Amino acid sequence: MAPIATDIRGGGLRYGAGSGSAVRVGISAQSYSFPAPTGVADLFLRLPGDELLVSTVATYGQYTSKNIEVDAQIPVSDTLSIGVGAGVIRYENDNAVKGLEWSLGALARWRPSKNIEVSGFGGLLGSCNGAQQPGVYTAGAYLPTRFPRHQFFGQTWAKNSCRDSTGGVLGRFALADDWTIRAGAFRSQSLQHHNHGDLLLNVQPDGSAEHYIYRQPRQNFVSYSGEVRVTKVITAGRLRHTLDAMVRGRDVQRDFGGTDVHDLGTGYVGVRTPIPEPVFTFGPLTDDHTRQVTTGVAYDGLLAGVGAAGFGLQKTFYKRNVLQPGLPEGKSNSQPLLYNANVNVFATKDMAFYASFTRGLEESGSAPGNAVNRGEAMPVNLTKQIDAGMRYAITPRVTFIAGVFQVEKPYYSINAANVYGALGSVRHRGVEVSLTGQPLDGLTVVAGMVLLQPRVSGDAVDRGLTGRVSVGPKPRNVLLSLQYQPESWQGFGINGQLSHNSDQFAHTDNLLKVDAFTQLNLGARYNFDAFKNPASFRVQVQNVTNAFGWGANSSGNFFPKSPRRFIATLAADF
Repeated sequence: MAPIATDIRGGGLRYGAGSGSAVRVGISAQSYSFPAPTGVADLFLRLPGDELLVSTVATYGQYTSKNIEVDAQIPVSDTLSIGVGAGVIRYENDNAVKGLEWSLGALARWRPSKNIEVSGFGGLLGSCNGAQQPGVYTAGAYLPTRFPRHQFFGQTWAKNSCRDSTGGVLGRFALADDWTIRAGAFRSQSLQHHNHGDLLLNVQPDGSAEHYIYRQPRQNFVSYSGEVRVTKVITAGRLRHTLDAMVRGRDVQRDFGGTDVHDLGTGYVGVRTPIPEPVFTFGPLTDDHTRQVTTGVAYDGLLAGVGAAGFGLQKTFYKRNVLQPGLPEGKSNSQPLLYNANVNVFATKDMAFYASFTRGLEESGSAPGNAVNRGEAMPVNLTKQIDAGMRYAITPRVTFIAGVFQVEKPYYSINAANVYGALGSVRHRGVEVSLTGQPLDGLTVVAGMVLLQPRVSGDAVDRGLTGRVSVGPKPRNVLLSLQYQPESWQGFGINGQLSHNSDQFAHTDNLLKVDAFTQLNLGARYNFDAFKNPASFRVQVQNVTNAFGWGANSSGNFFPKSPRRFIATLAADF
């Protein structure tokens, strides 16, 4: 079943209730009845089991960060178990900014019979006193002056504080004749008590810049979402039919704006010049209300040993109302028909071929802090993806996957008037290959490569206002991860990861690229018993060679890649 929650932000799931997340794309998304073109975000709950268990994790690093997490699963009865967790981290990030973050989570799992399971969860995440490193935006197609990494050159009073909360209820009811009902209801909130932005704009080759700082008033994001799905499975010999019918909805209320911007005069990249905190005067907020209801049906058919095929059809009703002070209410309505189809052919017991097509409706985030419309939510857009490929089991423990894909969606960036919005359409066409498994006892290998060709089209390209290649995507990404932990080493293991990103365009006119970047990580792990309880100690050095490289995002912000850093983790179950 695809994830029910349509707007869970996951902040409160970090400890206690959540066990991880993944983005399902390509062949890994074909098991979902209602996929999305750019992937399905899958959040996992840490469901408590039937045994009393307490897990602790203590971490030192990166830099001087200190983290402690405690999780427990507690069986209350034969049918009810609960899980609780808490964590606190006094962190230090790449910019030498120090702050405090805490999290609480709880989950209950009730199984009154083998056919009924109900789970409820909730979590809180608080982030306090995180000062802002200035964003660096050059005046032209050149890189900023290089400055020392792991150095803070912002204002200590320009801090952010926020609190995220997430909660929900999930139910699964297995009925007679292979009928199953699944349902979920969720609430997610992100509350920003105060938020600063520190900007160095029009940075010159000598490092001088126009220095601006802004503060936003208290802002709130609240989402209610839910889904009900009915599934029927029909089995006839080697043939299995799966029918899904669902209805899902969400109601999102957010406010933004009211920002007060101050001109601090001339600033310099990498140079900290303390400035007294100005008095901020906030303006009225803009109210943004989104409602969406989607109904859908899907079919998946599987013929054992031969192949599988499926399709889905969704009708969505999307409404958005934006009430901006001094302007008429803005309204946006969309009622597109969405669809997807996939096919798998099992050529042999070891080889399968796949292909799929997906048309979806997705939102495109918010305008970045350096845009004049900072914080504004971008409109909903139609997107689509086509992909095809093959999966081959070289041995029972080693799998090779190769595929091609094409994703099309609107292209968002900042225009000449410094307004963030759609500048055209972008097409991401590429090839991906991966090799995963255990070729030898104790050796785990994960290797992959993605070759990407991003191309922009539209009026802005035709008029020469933006280049034909989008800013941000890397044309080549390579990853090799190895872990060796044979039984003869009695719990000791070593691991390494080598990643390479090719050069990428860093300016909308395609006149500037940042260089390719290669990073090596090395680590070791030791599993042992502590007072007859399983425990592990892990150390890792990231960016072993201390390689330097520039990063750039789609808004034009330049930042140095992280320097060498060390992390040590001790974990134990009781």
